[in-house]
Amino acid sequence: MFDPVIAPSGTLLGLLQRGRGDGTLHALTAPRAEALAALNHCVLRDPRHDWQVENRSLYYARLYLDLNGELDAIETHLFDPEDVLDSDESRTGLALAVLGHLASYGRLDALQLLRRYAAHGVNWAWALDELALRDDDAGLRALAAPVLARFPRDPEGDAELAAAVRDAFEPRPWRLWAEDARESIATRVRAAHETGCFDRWQRQMSPSGPRPGWSVRAVFEWAQQGVERGAALHVPAAR
Repeated sequence: MFDPVIAPSGTLLGLLQRGRGDGTLHALTAPRAEALAALNHCVLRDPRHDWQVENRSLYYARLYLDLNGELDAIETHLFDPEDVLDSDESRTGLALAVLGHLASYGRLDALQLLRRYAAHGVNWAWALDELALRDDDAGLRALAAPVLARFPRDPEGDAELAAAVRDAFEPRPWRLWAEDARESIATRVRAAHETGCFDRWQRQMSPSGPRPGWSVRAVFEWAQQGVERGAALHVPAAR
C-alpha cells in the first residue's frame, strides 16, 4: 500500500481527501471541471491510510451524482496496462466500490464498467462482489464463462478455483453458476464448491495455529499462576 500524499486541509482536494462534509459544499460551488478533477484524483489515488477502517466510497459516489460526473477517468484507470502489473487491491478497490454505489443509484454506465472489469480486470473478485449485490441474475450468468476461463482445467487451476469459491465474500454468483443450465459451467462450479467445503473442514480439524493446552494439568497450572499473581480467577475478566 502506497503512502498517500494529502493536500492542505484548506484546499478543495484536501477536503475531499479527508472526507469532510464541507468538502461536498466546496465542490458544488467550485467550477465543475475543478471539482471533478479533485474527485477523480481521490478515487483513483486512494487517500486513506487504511481502507479497512475508513469508508469513503459512498461519499465520493454521491458527489459523482451531484456533479453528474462522467466515468471516463475511472474507466481509463481500471483498464490501464498497469492493471496487469499491479494487482494490489489498493489500486482499484476504491474505484470499484464507488462504481458499486453508483450502480445502486441506477447508473447503467457504472454497472457496465463493473461487468467489463469483472470479465477482464486483475482485481476481478472485488468487482464480482460489487455486482453480486447490484446486478440481476442474467448479468451475473453472463460472467460465468469469462470468470471460469481464468482458471486452467488442470489440478492447479482447479485448486485455485476452489479457493476462489471458498473465500468469496459474496457467494451469490457462485450459487447461480452452480445451477447454470450449461452443464460444463455448473459441474465445474459444484465440484469447486465441494472441494472448498472439504478444504475448510480439513483446516478446522487440523488447525495450523497455536492451540491452548486445556488438559487437566494445564488448567491447574493456569489456576496456580493466578493464585501466585493475586488474580481473582472466578470473575469473568479472568476467563
